[in-house]
Amino acid sequence: MIRNYWNEEWKDVQFDEKISKDAKFKISNYGRVINCKGEKEFLVTESFINGYQNLPLKQEKNGKSTSRYVHKLVAEHFLEKKEGDQYVIHLNYDKKDNRVENLKWATKEEKEKHQFTNPEYLNKPRKRTYAKLTEAKVKLIKRKINDPNRRTRMKMIAKQFGISEMQLYRIKSGENWGSVTEY
Repeated sequence: MIRNYWNEEWKDVQFDEKISKDAKFKISNYGRVINCKGEKEFLVTESFINGYQNLPLKQEKNGKSTSRYVHKLVAEHFLEKKEGDQYVIHLNYDKKDNRVENLKWATKEEKEKHQFTNPEYLNKPRKRTYAKLTEAKVKLIKRKINDPNRRTRMKMIAKQFGISEMQLYRIKSGENWGSVTEY
């Protein structure tokens, strides 16, 4: 027998037509899943994809394995979906916390805004990029390239700065370092 949590309610999971008809599960507002296929009901073993709990299933037509995210199933069965909402976000940023009060339907813009306010994302150390050129060097290069009295070939300028000739032509056309305008 499965013990219920305080105020826990269960609903039969309604799958889309792609999922096998003999898949019978119940889901709770706490994000727990019960397998109701056999004589005895039992809690489904947790499995995860990209940190999100998922429910492994079989497809109707070909019997291949597939799965559904538990947080999305909880939201579909316990939360009201507004028009335009297609994503489910975890309000406390914990992917394993699938309680209904921690979930919310969101639009793409809301989801992206939520992702970029995640403390884990904000506190992540940024990778340093080490470019061969600095803005000051690019200004000097642009001055040399655009000098009307230039006698130095592009090949020599490239060698002087340790870059390829192709990089020089990209700087000249504005494809690379186009933001550097004053020189």
